[in-house]
Amino acid sequence: MKQNKIRLHSVFSLVSKRVNFFYILAFAPLLIIPYYDPFSVIIPFYSFLLLLLKHQKLFDLKEANILQKSLGLTVVVGSFFVYYVVVLISPDAAFYGGTNYVVYLLGLFWIFFEFSALKEAFSPMFLIVAAISSSFISDWLKPFLSPFANDFAHLIVNILRMLGINASIYSLGNVPVIRFLSLSGNVVSAAFTYGCFGVYSVLIFSILLVVILFEDPSGLKVKLTYSIAGLIGTFALNIVRITIIFLTDYFYGVEAGGNVHFIIGYALFSLWLVCFFFIYSKRQTLHGKIMSIFKKMQRSLVIKSA
Repeated sequence: MKQNKIRLHSVFSLVSKRVNFFYILAFAPLLIIPYYDPFSVIIPFYSFLLLLLKHQKLFDLKEANILQKSLGLTVVVGSFFVYYVVVLISPDAAFYGGTNYVVYLLGLFWIFFEFSALKEAFSPMFLIVAAISSSFISDWLKPFLSPFANDFAHLIVNILRMLGINASIYSLGNVPVIRFLSLSGNVVSAAFTYGCFGVYSVLIFSILLVVILFEDPSGLKVKLTYSIAGLIGTFALNIVRITIIFLTDYFYGVEAGGNVHFIIGYALFSLWLVCFFFIYSKRQTLHGKIMSIFKKMQRSLVIKSA
């Protein structure tokens, strides 16, 4: 009985702390979102993790005044009815999703912290809003980038020829089609559409990049260098993805290529994100090691010339 009282006291002590209670309420909707769409909880969950990284900053913030708390409470309640606005733009929207969660977090910040705390809410909220908007941005870019499908298809054909696959290209209307014989002698044909460009991957990478760079205190030169390298790497990764799919078609058949097509993009992109952000986090250590190698090479050259 005594132990139960101690545990109950610990729970009340945890909840009574303003920031801890904020985090409990911020996490609660993440249990609701999967009910409507299991996969749509992924981005909001990462946003919550970003909030967790800011816990020390939130502890130092002052409490909101009564007027701001009232406004925040109104926004929180209203967040559960955002669906009726979103459905006018996107008829397939879930009743409770990322948009609801953004509005909910905004109201929650207004309830618990002074107005200046919104700068700490920028990254988590931007991540969700940008991820939701990425499909609309991708559709907006489609008419501008589609004319380059033929150039992109020729690039892939040249890579396949370098690898020993006698690929050719022809046009079906305005759509370029790559064709070659598989190892078993079957004809493999694949039309190149806008979706083959990897634009969506670049957009998602850009969103994550903005969030990370916004939180990082490094200089503009470092951020710009890594941003350009990261975007080029993401585009190159898409070329690798398509090449792997065609190689699978060539060696193992179209059915195996279809299975690879379904998973290879997610696998490569996830691996690329881990590698890129690991290198970015360790950039100073890596820079020191590279400079050390160059100095050793210079010394060895000086010794040989002497």
